[in-house]
Amino acid sequence: MDGENPFSGQTGVWRLAGIARGRVQGVGYRGYLAGRAAARGLAGYVQNLPDGTVEFVAEGEVGDLAAFLEEAWARDEPVIGVGEIAVSVIEPTGEFNRFEARFGDRQEEFFRRSGLALDLLKEILKTEGEMLAEQRRTNALLEALLRTGGTE
Repeated sequence: MDGENPFSGQTGVWRLAGIARGRVQGVGYRGYLAGRAAARGLAGYVQNLPDGTVEFVAEGEVGDLAAFLEEAWARDEPVIGVGEIAVSVIEPTGEFNRFEARFGDRQEEFFRRSGLALDLLKEILKTEGEMLAEQRRTNALLEALLRTGGTE
């Protein structure tokens, strides 16, 4: 639901419930959302679900919720990759007094994050190798131009 505003025409306090899909687990997404929610004074939680998605529930003023939902796409975050967010807007319950990131088994989460970190490091090293190879080709072309005085 990228770009849609589920709060159109609404005012006051509401509850936003969302499920984010994509590269959203093990990449700091829960901490990112908790920080965005806290900065806007929202209450609720964010947690990983067993199917690889992330669930969030936030209560607050419509303007703050709309801005939070836009930030939930994490477009400026290089590791987080949100592909889809399904949301619903319902009446608030007032059950939360702050926003929290809920975590599961720390050892399991650490193991999964370590695997992701290794995969990301491999991608970085592959990209670095490709960039260095391209730089070597460019340097060879420049050296050839210098040797011939640019008359090739």
